[in-house]
Amino acid sequence: MKKIWIGITIVTVLAIFVGVGVYRASTAKSVSVKTTQLTEREITGNVMIPGTLHLANEQKVFVDPQLGEVKEILVKEGEEIKKGTTLVKYENEQLELEKEQNQLAIESNYLRINQIKDQINDIEKKEKDLEKEIGKEEAEKQIKSEKSQLEMELKMANIELKQNILQKNTIEKKLAELEVKSEMDGVVIQINKDALSSGAEPQVLIHIGSLNQFKVTGVISEYDTLKVQENQPVTLKSDVMPDQKWKGKVSKIAFLPEDTDPMTQNSGAVQYPIEVVIEDNQNIPVKPGFQMIMEIETERKKVKAIPLEAIQQEDDTHFVYVVENGKTVKKEIKVGTSDDQFMEVKNGLTKEDKVIVHPPDQLKAGMEVTIQ
Repeated sequence: MKKIWIGITIVTVLAIFVGVGVYRASTAKSVSVKTTQLTEREITGNVMIPGTLHLANEQKVFVDPQLGEVKEILVKEGEEIKKGTTLVKYENEQLELEKEQNQLAIESNYLRINQIKDQINDIEKKEKDLEKEIGKEEAEKQIKSEKSQLEMELKMANIELKQNILQKNTIEKKLAELEVKSEMDGVVIQINKDALSSGAEPQVLIHIGSLNQFKVTGVISEYDTLKVQENQPVTLKSDVMPDQKWKGKVSKIAFLPEDTDPMTQNSGAVQYPIEVVIEDNQNIPVKPGFQMIMEIETERKKVKAIPLEAIQQEDDTHFVYVVENGKTVKKEIKVGTSDDQFMEVKNGLTKEDKVIVHPPDQLKAGMEVTIQ
């Protein structure tokens, strides 16, 4: 009896396997697919990289102990200012002392020069009086030494005066530097008075920026530098505001790669700084420091293309399934530029090929299919 039950069990299992095989075979024969064909489309090639939003035009004023003590801050946060506006005044007692000493030296030089000139005039009068008594030649001999000495002193006094005037110009230039001025039109974004009492490295005291001009900075790979050029259009997005986009253009690509960590500089990952300016007159609700996505348009051309959903990849090889005489045929293709929907097909397909879109996972070459 036991042997009979074992036999029944074996027969039942075999029947199940056969049934599954028959079901799969029948299912494979009835796979329904959608197809597409090569079409000519305009495709835009993009390079997508992350970046950080910055003010495109800004000025940072640092506390400079070499100028002296900050005497006065002449602007307020939120104030709109023009180029040339005085922001900060410094006080430098040593420089003021040098200015006074220089003024005294110049005055002293002028007095000395005038005094020597008076002495020379007196000598010349004396010479004329002697001419009447002993003759011109003898008179010149008697006063020659004294006159030459005075002329030398006058020359030296004039040289010293010139030196003091040069020193005066230098001091005036240093005094002018005690007034730090705005280098641009903009808004005072921040005043950090804590920087005045900081004993560490110099900190930013005043931050000025233009709030309607922005840029995004990031880095691109050495491969992408061959495709990205200045003035190429850029679409900018932010994960914070996924429904909004802004337009910009590439304004700068560094000629040299960015400084890398000595520990990783041999890894081969060379990157080049890039800068994108956002076009004017756009409402930018995001703030400096926000992370952005830059989609740089590197090319725009008309090509023969198919949807991305039709293309599969194995290692470095791209392929598609086409329908020929009701069966699937696997075809290797060479691809080119792509966008977010289509990919260029350089060769491997003809316009007549019916390419399967969204091929099922179980799809294989030689399977019978029906086109929807």
